[in-house]
Amino acid sequence: MLGIRVILFNSDTHNNNADIAGRGCMAETDAALSYRLSTWRGEFVEPEVEQAFRRHIEPSMARHLRVAVLVWAILLLLFGGLDYLDLGWSDGFLILMSTRILQAALLLAFAWRLGQRPELATTGYAVTALEALGFVLFFLIYFARPDIVIWNIGVTLIMLISMFIFIPSRVYPTLLAALFGIAGTLYCLALTGLSTGLLVGVSFILMLPVVVGFVAALRLQLVQRHEFALYTEVAEANRELKAEIERREALELELKRQATTDPLTGLFNRRQYEMLFVRERERCRRQNSPMCLCIADLDHFKALNDKLGHDAGDAALRHVASLFARHMRQSDVLGRFGGEEFIMLLPDTDEQQAGCMVERLRQALEQSPLLLSSDRDYPLTATFAVTRVQDDEKTIRDTIRRADKGLYQGKRAGRNRVVLA
Repeated sequence: MLGIRVILFNSDTHNNNADIAGRGCMAETDAALSYRLSTWRGEFVEPEVEQAFRRHIEPSMARHLRVAVLVWAILLLLFGGLDYLDLGWSDGFLILMSTRILQAALLLAFAWRLGQRPELATTGYAVTALEALGFVLFFLIYFARPDIVIWNIGVTLIMLISMFIFIPSRVYPTLLAALFGIAGTLYCLALTGLSTGLLVGVSFILMLPVVVGFVAALRLQLVQRHEFALYTEVAEANRELKAEIERREALELELKRQATTDPLTGLFNRRQYEMLFVRERERCRRQNSPMCLCIADLDHFKALNDKLGHDAGDAALRHVASLFARHMRQSDVLGRFGGEEFIMLLPDTDEQQAGCMVERLRQALEQSPLLLSSDRDYPLTATFAVTRVQDDEKTIRDTIRRADKGLYQGKRAGRNRVVLA
């Protein structure tokens, strides 16, 4: 079977890696094979690809077919008026009109059914059956109106070309219906006594619209499937691009998170809280607002590690970080200072306000022991040192140095307390 291949290139001129190039060629070959087209049928060779194409065009094809069927039904009934003008209210007219009404009713029923089952448009079999039935009913005119044989042949020519051009369907089922119409027409003409020579001439005339219509419809089917192959390839590339963008964005967020947070507690790391310190200090200076810094040091943390192990120590740090984060304001900055120490930036807060806030944190920690199991917990406390950021302090280190002095005072005074430095 001859075939037309839709070759879709995926090239990377800057990639000289042989393995990647080989995989790209294999993918390109697979794509070409998947979208291989039959020259004579005008359809994809692969059944799965052909079914995907039919699902893609199903809504629009069903809509266009409904319009064509409705026009077909209207024309059938309009030609009944010509029959009445020539035959009057006679038995011949009643027979012809009955067949027209029957066929129009079938067409209207099919149009209604298309609204419920649009897949009938893409299979082509239902349309082919209607076309064949239409020819059978049309053949009756040769016997009811033998005086207009030439007229009927002309109408048949229009019907044959319209089947390929006007009525959307598959090419080969339409071709079968057209050949059936030609054979039936020649048979009816033979029964009316037409000579063999004239039958041969009529057959050539009838084949002309079939050949033209078949070639035109075949080209249209091939073009539609070429466009579908390109559309599918572009859609797949867009999906891959979107997935790659999302992956890179997620990676960027993860890298940003890793660069700004402590991996154990999820709090800001040194780099991030120092940057936030500069930003908040400048803002408070512009607004002439106070700002305080606090350092918290867990009491007897080394003893906890020695007694319960480092896993328990890590759990204690996560527990304290979560508790502090829940009790602090949204505008405050909480970070891990190192080891068992935490740092807090309290913008728009003076020493007294900061002391009260930190005292609430101390009490909350004292009342929230670390749960080691369902029936066992471990008490935790911390010593806090609070100091106000001075206007002449250019870096956070100067403020931390004063807070450290207050922290040492608190440790020497017995721990589990808040010291204003």
